[in-house]
Amino acid sequence: MADKWEWEAELKRAHLIQEDVGKVLGLSKSQMSHLVRKMIIGKGLTASELDKQRWTDAVEYVRFRKNKLQELAKK
Repeated sequence: MADKWEWEAELKRAHLIQEDVGKVLGLSKSQMSHLVRKMIIGKGLTASELDKQRWTDAVEYVRFRKNKLQELAKK
């Protein structure tokens, strides 16, 4: 994600809120917010390997949900 607006737009397209993604990852609302700030605003420069993996998992989950919604819309 390039910026927070793109992240929010992707969440909306997947009919998710950031907290939903955090729940899937096992993160609290504040932990998820911190991860998003670290990966988007901080561009991942201070991210640990665990942060990077969680971010990858978060992005993949959002894509998965978007694809599921698109499949349902086609039916």
